[in-house]
Amino acid sequence: MIVGSGVGGSVAAFRLAEAGVDNVVLERGRRWPVTPAGDTFPAFPSTDRRLVWLDGDSSPVPPPHAPLMSRLRRAVSAALPRSTGLMEVVAQENAVIVCGAGVGGGTLVYGGVLVQPRPGPFRRLFPPELDYEELDHVHYPRARRRLAASPFPDDLLARGPYRANRLWSVAAKRSGLPSETVVGTYDFDDVREELDGRRRASFAVGQYHFTGCNSGAKLSVDRTYLARAEATGRTSVRPLHRVTRVAQEADGRYRVTAERLDEHGTVVERLAFICDRLVLAAGVQTPRLLVTARETGDLPRLHESVGGGWGSNGDRVTLLRTPSPPVGAPQGGPPAILVRNREGTATVMPSPLPLPVGPGLLACLGMGVSDRCGRWVPTWGGGTRLDWAAENDATSWRAVDDLVRQVARHFPVETAPMPARPSLPLVAHPVGGAVLGTSTDAYGRLHGHRGLYCLDGALMPGSTAAVNPALTIAAVVERCLDHITADFTTV
Repeated sequence: MIVGSGVGGSVAAFRLAEAGVDNVVLERGRRWPVTPAGDTFPAFPSTDRRLVWLDGDSSPVPPPHAPLMSRLRRAVSAALPRSTGLMEVVAQENAVIVCGAGVGGGTLVYGGVLVQPRPGPFRRLFPPELDYEELDHVHYPRARRRLAASPFPDDLLARGPYRANRLWSVAAKRSGLPSETVVGTYDFDDVREELDGRRRASFAVGQYHFTGCNSGAKLSVDRTYLARAEATGRTSVRPLHRVTRVAQEADGRYRVTAERLDEHGTVVERLAFICDRLVLAAGVQTPRLLVTARETGDLPRLHESVGGGWGSNGDRVTLLRTPSPPVGAPQGGPPAILVRNREGTATVMPSPLPLPVGPGLLACLGMGVSDRCGRWVPTWGGGTRLDWAAENDATSWRAVDDLVRQVARHFPVETAPMPARPSLPLVAHPVGGAVLGTSTDAYGRLHGHRGLYCLDGALMPGSTAAVNPALTIAAVVERCLDHITADFTTV
């Protein structure tokens, strides 16, 4: 049994199916099949109720401190239309976390960027059991191949919607900073067809980040790893199955309690699944399920570190004001060139988005290494909350802002960086909460409960060393499965 169909869950499903192991994947969200009509995904931003996941436990409204405001928040949340939408917004006291909901998990709404961290920062963050050289030679290349990675092609920069990308790329190279072509999960032939009017414009107008890509140019894992797993006939995916509880029975087997939903989020049926081996790969929900299970006694022997080591991956959004020449709108994605600082502890790339910011602004997304991690902790109501402070990312934010300033000096005319200052930090890459080598052994086996595994971004130590997490998650899970697949094939 696998809970979650994002990067980790899809890698696990494929590797187990490849080894001849039948497996079932439970996914709380719906399927989002790309069709020739080009109308699968809601636009971002929009009022389309299919855009945001809302159920009885989720709300995009942050929790207030005052009791009166708490009641108002509950009333507002209850009034919002329920929907099994594409993107969940998890509002916590000091952060707003964005994650995917659907078959394909976070890869439905991510930018598709696959970046490998530098060895120095990686070795400082990750346990010594993770050999960077082995990952570099074996698991990173394997993950890129199976994720269908492609580098950004030079010919696109000459096209009109890519003016912002072109200006950034020239400035990045002139800056003298370490720079490289972005590699990601893209089909650039589809992007060219968008630009030629033969497919619905999606990537070319920035409709790919925080939403899906209606042209099919973004290759989410439901179309790579998971599709190959299902093609074997050994993987069964059950969409709209929201897991609410995991517990170990007296005989050592695991009971997974789930609610089957309709597309409006209404509970149609309550189900219980029994399995000998259980893989948790539910992204930001993985540590929350585990913390609740430990506190209620459903999984009482989980390590005390479970819930800890959570981080924002050092996410930082900065805007560049480019008064002349304007960067244009809409801005085509994905990013073409990324820059790093010389230590490899910060990375920045443009983030073309279809936001109403005008033709004189360019959004940049940066990542760094946090100073401290946070923790998911239990609440009196049987849920969880995030104990994390925005100040944990102070060093990361300074490093990202400094990188943006260095690139901005090399635009054709004076360009002013403007750090985006939302009321709460936006976390697009939540990682950690069941850290490899602490909450688990070196291969994702959770301490205290035989046959229980974590194989997703929760294994990361609050950061993937200043890069987008997807590639490192895939590589680490591939490595784990090299060692633990035998657990599933041995009676």
